[in-house]
Amino acid sequence: MSLQKIVLLLLSVLLLGSLGCYEQAAQVMVPPPAASDAPSPSPDSTPAVSEISVNEVEPTETPTTVPTATPSPEPTPSPTPEPTATPVPTPQTAVIGAVGDIMIPSGIIGDVRSGSNYDFSALFAPCAELFSSVDLMCANLEVPLAGESAGYSAMLTGETGIPRFNAPDSLLDALKDAGFDLLTTANNHVLDKETDGMYRTTEVIRDAGFYQTGTFLDEDDRETPCIIEVNGIRIGIVAATRVINERIKHITMDEAHVAVGLLSEGDQLTDDVLEDLERVKDAGAEFIIVFAHWDYENPNPVDKITRRLAEQLLKAGADCIIGSHPHYVKSIEYTTVLRGREEYTGLVAYSLGNFTANEGFERSTGLYLQLTLEKDFETDTVSLIDAAYLPTFVMRRAIEKPRFAAFPVFEDTSSLKRFDLSRNEQKSFSRAREYAMNVIGEVDGLRLLDE
Repeated sequence: MSLQKIVLLLLSVLLLGSLGCYEQAAQVMVPPPAASDAPSPSPDSTPAVSEISVNEVEPTETPTTVPTATPSPEPTPSPTPEPTATPVPTPQTAVIGAVGDIMIPSGIIGDVRSGSNYDFSALFAPCAELFSSVDLMCANLEVPLAGESAGYSAMLTGETGIPRFNAPDSLLDALKDAGFDLLTTANNHVLDKETDGMYRTTEVIRDAGFYQTGTFLDEDDRETPCIIEVNGIRIGIVAATRVINERIKHITMDEAHVAVGLLSEGDQLTDDVLEDLERVKDAGAEFIIVFAHWDYENPNPVDKITRRLAEQLLKAGADCIIGSHPHYVKSIEYTTVLRGREEYTGLVAYSLGNFTANEGFERSTGLYLQLTLEKDFETDTVSLIDAAYLPTFVMRRAIEKPRFAAFPVFEDTSSLKRFDLSRNEQKSFSRAREYAMNVIGEVDGLRLLDE
């Protein structure tokens, strides 16, 4: 074989080996051989050639699959609770009832007497259902409770020519059973049985479980405000009289200023009543009622001094005024005054007349006044949301004792059928109702209770 053929043969072998390395290198990383491992061609058989190393060809790496990490789910955040609004309490209401003067003259004393007992229950029975339905039932008690030894009501005395009243303590039992809660005692008959009788009256009323104001036991008692809470509404009560029986000379004016709520000097309120109003306001009263014993014992229109005093009371903080003393029904009005820098409109009932008495037709006709207060807890205010009235009538019935009874004068008298009213009695009711309605007239914001 010629040398040329041998060289061509060697070149072919080398080329075939190189192609095999590329193919392998494409699949596997091969480490380069050490220099000492390379074969040394025999000088006799292997021609000198340029060395081709597999290192000169960069193998392609087989891509390594990296597992994709499964992301952990993000924890669901707990929702931030919405702040719960403090619930506003439902508005509360308080219903207040009031009647006029409770007079216990000698005729009624004799009517309810049986031996040594005095049972007044029949006198108030017709009104008990109505009075017990309200939250706070009020009246002006115009008769002392001075005890039997002081002598019960007599018509006239030779010394003064005016009645001197006094009733048995059992009167309080009947008033309690009829639904009364508050008795005011600031009136011109408070000293009919002198100072001992006045102080005893205050004590026995309180001992019987009534609220009471208008007369006081001492200076500390005088400075204790009368606050009555009804269904969460704080009601302040002030009672004062313009008159005390003048001819009774057993008390000095200094003593009277402590013992009795005195309303006015001339046409101006006393410092006493102004201080009483401040005390109930400072004690947290949200609605203030003044029971005023004022005006004159006649059916005439309300006196201008009385109106002036009403305006002063409203300016000083009274929200409602309930009047007594005339023994006749007088007007009910809304009066607007400037209280501070703001206008305020208050209800003034100038006289509710008599609730119990033994007198003529007009002086036996009275009024029941019903007020509804509402407390708005959101605004923290108390307001008068309803005012209504109903005539009352006390009569001496043509039956066996006890004859006297005070009735609510509804248009429909069927609720009173258990009292077996005669035709003449029903006519008296109709007449009393018409009389009272004519005196009151049409007043915006005041309704007849049963209409």
